[in-house]
Amino acid sequence: MDRGDQRYQMVELREKWRILGRHEQAAAWLQVWQDLGREPRTIDAYARGPAEYLELRERESVDPVRATRVQVSLAVKLPWFPSDERGERRG
Repeated sequence: MDRGDQRYQMVELREKWRILGRHEQAAAWLQVWQDLGREPRTIDAYARGPAEYLELRERESVDPVRATRVQVSLAVKLPWFPSDERGERRG
């Protein structure tokens, strides 16, 4: 994939996950994976988790860079994360 295709892919990701445009560190992290040659579907999958987390932080008016361990752990324990019968997180 040449640099033009990579730039197009990042624009496409920022359109799908608009929040990435407001958080340059997250976009830069995805760019590293893209520069390493990960496939577009992999990059999209890598974008989903941070985008959902960043959206949650914005709704709660919490700076994601300054979030405490407690705030991060509460986000990870939300219902959309799978758990087994004992309530333990899988994966």
